[in-house]
Amino acid sequence: MCALIVSRRKIRNVSTGAVKESAEASPPDGGTRRRDEALMSAIRDATYAELKQHGYSGVTFEGVARRAKTSKPVLYRRYRSRAHMVADALPTLRYPPARLASASSLREDVLALLGALLRELQRIGIGNYRCLLAEADDELADEMTTAIAGWVDQTVLQALAEARERGEIGPEHIPLPVATSMLALMRHELFFTRKPFDGDKLAVLFDTVYLPLINLTSHGG
Repeated sequence: MCALIVSRRKIRNVSTGAVKESAEASPPDGGTRRRDEALMSAIRDATYAELKQHGYSGVTFEGVARRAKTSKPVLYRRYRSRAHMVADALPTLRYPPARLASASSLREDVLALLGALLRELQRIGIGNYRCLLAEADDELADEMTTAIAGWVDQTVLQALAEARERGEIGPEHIPLPVATSMLALMRHELFFTRKPFDGDKLAVLFDTVYLPLINLTSHGG
């Protein structure tokens, strides 16, 4: 949160002549009063704009501070590294694609979810994500993992539960590594193979790897 620098000053009561001390909050940004939410929004927007314009390697504290009309010390108080600053600005990590409605099949559901995630990752730039992952420390990696896990709970696992209710898959328990294997497959293709990847290839992975695995596991195979 934005730490305000508190100074003390004496104020004379005009009716009694008494002198008392009062705390005066001095805004940290060159005298410009902004609520912390507005300042954080400006910082995130500036970071994202710098990322899109210059790429991950071109994002600097100086550039973000200049674009956000703030100062580098303000950024240093909030972020321990460039990776933390960029991760905080990425909408994919802060607001992953939502599951808008229940689909008629598991295939339709999962491909819609991961297709939306794929488009967002590609819009930001796969190379930028690779650089972010390379610079992320253990704390940031844990935060990113938690964010993705929360998204999985609300989307992929829910899609599997509804597919089971429809009788589309078997009744047996599906271990988490199996349930989330489609996400792991997509991550591998995007970040490690360095080959073009699109919705058609995503569908191939679902049809040839993920769905057979889900069917086998859910039927006790």
